[in-house]
Amino acid sequence: MSKRTRAWIGLGSNLGDSRTILQQAWQGLGQEKAIILITLSSPYVTEPVGMESEHLFLNAIGILETSLTPESLLPLLQQVELGFGRNKKTGADGYQDRLLDLDILYYGDQVLSSSDLNLPHPHIADRLFVLAPLTEIDPDHSDPLTGKTAESMQHELLQRMKSGEIAFQEINRDIWF
Repeated sequence: MSKRTRAWIGLGSNLGDSRTILQQAWQGLGQEKAIILITLSSPYVTEPVGMESEHLFLNAIGILETSLTPESLLPLLQQVELGFGRNKKTGADGYQDRLLDLDILYYGDQVLSSSDLNLPHPHIADRLFVLAPLTEIDPDHSDPLTGKTAESMQHELLQRMKSGEIAFQEINRDIWF
């Protein structure tokens, strides 16, 4: 049996029936032989961060175990996005509205930097839509670069928002159905 590594996956959507899309994408990942689903956070309704859009996002974090390498997990996630109609506009700058976005946030305690993949995900500490669900399901998870827990990173981000260092990010915990 192949060694399995724990991976933390960010799920997001701001087009279509986001609640159903995120649930179906997560369950679809569980159909892969090389993946065992561990847990999925509550969904969180958030305003867009780093982009302009009229559409609110629904975000969640899932933990899975996989025998895939991060370099093999990434194209699988991209294939799932395509299956839900994800269409990355060529030549578009920055973030875009999307039916489904799947990101590898952490892969074990691996640190990796390539043209295709950076681990841990480089924007975790600045995004409440990542830290709130991560803290919900794994508050003691330690970032391999900083050694900080998810809970302490969330606290620091909230302090940075309160001081005005970073823009306030609206977020509301929701339920799946």
